[in-house]
Amino acid sequence: MTQEERLIALEAQIKQQGKVTIDEICRDYQISYDSARRDLVKLSSRPGILRIRGGAILDEKIVSLPYSQRAEADPIKQKLAAFGASLVNPQDVLFIDAGTTCASLAYFLDKACTVITNSLECLNALSDKAEVKKCVLGGSFDDFSHTILGEMTIAQIKKYQVNKAFIGVSALSESGISTDLETDANLKLAMAKQAKQVICIADASKFNTQLMYQSCAWSDIDFVISNQRPPENIQKQIEAHGVELIICPT
Repeated sequence: MTQEERLIALEAQIKQQGKVTIDEICRDYQISYDSARRDLVKLSSRPGILRIRGGAILDEKIVSLPYSQRAEADPIKQKLAAFGASLVNPQDVLFIDAGTTCASLAYFLDKACTVITNSLECLNALSDKAEVKKCVLGGSFDDFSHTILGEMTIAQIKKYQVNKAFIGVSALSESGISTDLETDANLKLAMAKQAKQVICIADASKFNTQLMYQSCAWSDIDFVISNQRPPENIQKQIEAHGVELIICPT
């Protein structure tokens, strides 16, 4: 096999599994460490591939869009949100984070419960649901994300104990959830710490994406709901931390 043929195969492997190691390259292609290193150097020049110590990973950067550009209904996200809403039990106390998927989840809620949220869109989706008790977190409103954020918001979150927290997912990688706002990252983590169960709804486009600020680690997450099985490197984290993966047909 030529180097170019190996590079094509390795790129496909990284996109499927999320990661490849130099040991795997040597073993699978029966080549030396020096040859494997040269392969990695060339691989890292390709879009979406990042060379790391001992191998390479999928490195799909994402650009966050303003809420107004994300608000258009997405059938996949709506089906995932509807399934998430079906997990709510009568009399549950919930955190519902901000974001388009979480707002859709609020729309599909059909049980008597209590919702604590930092999202005006979520509150609007619940406005006609008399059976749902609504609590709105205070703080500073961020125009870009349409999210109520800040130290005041986090201080209020710490006063609650809830059954379930539905955390919005901007990006999901081997390290867990990341966001482009430090205040948002801290808020999601605060919600997770006060919840018995932490549920993340993430369509397949969020896997192996990374933003600037680390939020919830895999050890903070109990459930991931998605429309597709994630790449192998993400599955390994899910299995290692005992996270329940729910694939919802869309």
